Amino acid sequence: MNLILRCISLLCLTGPAVFAQSTNPKDNDYSYQTSDSTRLLKELMVYGQKRQIASINKTLTPLIDLPISVQLIDKKLIEQQQITDIRDAIKNVSGITVTGTYGDGYAMFNGRGFGMNFNSNFRWNGILMQTIGRLYGDNIERIEVLKGPASIQYGDVAPGAVMNFVSKKPLDYDYRRFELKVGEYGFLRPTLDLSGALTSKKQLLYRLNASYESGNHFIDKINSKSYLFAPSITWKITTALEWNVEMTAKNDNRTFAPGLVSPDGTFEGLKKIPRGLFLGEPDNRHRSDELSGYSTLSYKINNNLSIRNVSYYSKAREQEEAVFFPDRKADENGNLNRTTEFFQTFTKIAGTTLDLVGKFSTFGVHHDFVIGADYTQRYYTMFYNDPVELKPFNMYRPVYGENVLPKIIGYDGDPDKPRQYITRYGLYAQDQLKMWDERIHLMLGLRFNKTVQGTKYTAANPVPANYKDDVKQPVSPRIALLIKPLKDLSVYASYTQSYEQNGWDELTNIMLQSTDAKQIEFGAKSNIFSGKLGIGLSVFQIDKKNIVGYVFGLDAAPEWPHLAYNEYYKWAMYQGGHHRSRGVELDINGKITPQLSINVATSYINATVINDPAFKTGNQLEGNAKQTFNIWANYALDKGTLKGLELGYGFFYKGKFYASTENLPDEVVKSYWSMDASIGYTYRNFFTRFNVSNFTNNIGYLARRGMYEPLWVRRSMLSIGVRF
Repeated sequence: MNLILRCISLLCLTGPAVFAQSTNPKDNDYSYQTSDSTRLLKELMVYGQKRQIASINKTLTPLIDLPISVQLIDKKLIEQQQITDIRDAIKNVSGITVTGTYGDGYAMFNGRGFGMNFNSNFRWNGILMQTIGRLYGDNIERIEVLKGPASIQYGDVAPGAVMNFVSKKPLDYDYRRFELKVGEYGFLRPTLDLSGALTSKKQLLYRLNASYESGNHFIDKINSKSYLFAPSITWKITTALEWNVEMTAKNDNRTFAPGLVSPDGTFEGLKKIPRGLFLGEPDNRHRSDELSGYSTLSYKINNNLSIRNVSYYSKAREQEEAVFFPDRKADENGNLNRTTEFFQTFTKIAGTTLDLVGKFSTFGVHHDFVIGADYTQRYYTMFYNDPVELKPFNMYRPVYGENVLPKIIGYDGDPDKPRQYITRYGLYAQDQLKMWDERIHLMLGLRFNKTVQGTKYTAANPVPANYKDDVKQPVSPRIALLIKPLKDLSVYASYTQSYEQNGWDELTNIMLQSTDAKQIEFGAKSNIFSGKLGIGLSVFQIDKKNIVGYVFGLDAAPEWPHLAYNEYYKWAMYQGGHHRSRGVELDINGKITPQLSINVATSYINATVINDPAFKTGNQLEGNAKQTFNIWANYALDKGTLKGLELGYGFFYKGKFYASTENLPDEVVKSYWSMDASIGYTYRNFFTRFNVSNFTNNIGYLARRGMYEPLWVRRSMLSIGVRF
């Protein structure tokens, strides 16, 4: 917290920062586009990791002029830290943390104190994406994070943050890059990145990203394999009209990692078992695959006006062969009750968006605006087996393979299986008015939504009595004021809303209300060191109401109002209540000197229960660490005999938090910190880098509702590659 106060003092003296420009893309391998289309915005080079414009906002407005908090993780930072997992990338952004995983197959995130909704809070080039597996891929150029409610851009989303992945686009020059990463625990990851022109006049461009990964884990019995194949083509039909088509094919197959339960149900009890203990079955797998296609057609009407259409189709399959621990603890002899939890899911997403983006002036007032419409339909089908009780498992003397595990039944083409769906329609407009020599900015935005959520029933599975689709038509506003006392200093205040659709609940056959949220935010941004270093500060309050929640570990139906109680799994579901998050976030990003780049992300977030049917007022929300502090520094020698040598160091801290909103004193997860280091060298077209993460081998855990996941022990990774 002292660091936050010192940085606030620095901000008041120098002004908050952002963004710069720079150099040759071939020398830096750093050719970014300012939107998903080269036609919408000109190519822009940057110092450090800051960029002037982020596509997640959909307008041409520079980030320093945006009265909202947007943070970016650029390719250079990804390369320096040798990131291969989104969980490692996101710790470079303040206010965003990982709360856990489902069997290590996919991760769950917390934004500004609230869980991020996997059905709507993750985007691929601004459109809805599949989230059934690992999110990171080598076809990602950068990661953009818009904090706070974002319903005006994206409709029904959770209020904490929206994460947008911007894909690599074809280049108009020859580019070849091959890299091989090898590491401890059998890690192997070769990657290929090819791009260039297919015609002499460079009207037809291509890019291909491909990768393969395999490895083991420090946890016994765990292994994984995955691949990515992602081609894309850009056709410059005319100087004003451009069409980009891209495809993503992904497959992931890994051991289902159920995590740990404490022998006695307490956090301290984890000391009685090794971090590398495996409580599942080696034959259990998390399998997922995805095939997605995207079409982006953009037309530059004139220098101030562009139009863009994105259409897409995506399908994905997921299979979970899981072990579940209904008691969340063992008996005094270490015997643990286990049951199976096997299911398959099939998801299809299709949609289209149309945006008119531009700028104009009237009577001395300048406007940056976007007017758009979008349509998305998502179908979701699940097949599951009834749980099967397994033989007791002793965590002190583990024996595997004693159970005959059931096989999944069901398939995507079953015509009698009901299918859940959600259809979204949206019309939105946002205008940022710049007045008084652009020293005062007023942002006004409004979105009209229509969301239909329900189930397609069949003759074999008829419609339940009293069933109806959930239809919501909310209006989502945004209003903000930004003042620029100096060219490189802006201060702002904003108000915005969001909503989440909850739909028809099949367990209780009742219609759930939507979950609503409102945010007030104050912030400041600035550039210092001639624009090379950016500083962003934000202070916010988010109020979230009508929450759908779960309470686990109940031996009987609770006395407080609830919608359902599952006697076998011992959980109850409810809706209602009011939760609030208040916090301060600080991000510093860019270059202090031509050789030294830094990324600092720190936050203090107090996310609590205001009132709730199940939890006490004042309780901290599950998984929210009040304090986080992360810093990464990289020093690159650019002169002398050691030119091309780079040294990197990182320190990452996450404060203590509760494993559940019940705030049981025995479930307080202790704070955790780790340090990383790297050394890299580039000589002409050759490059290599060696990283060690958690080199002090500290012990840390993620936790959710009595389940614990140990964080990685010390490990090293070496990469070698060539670029030409």
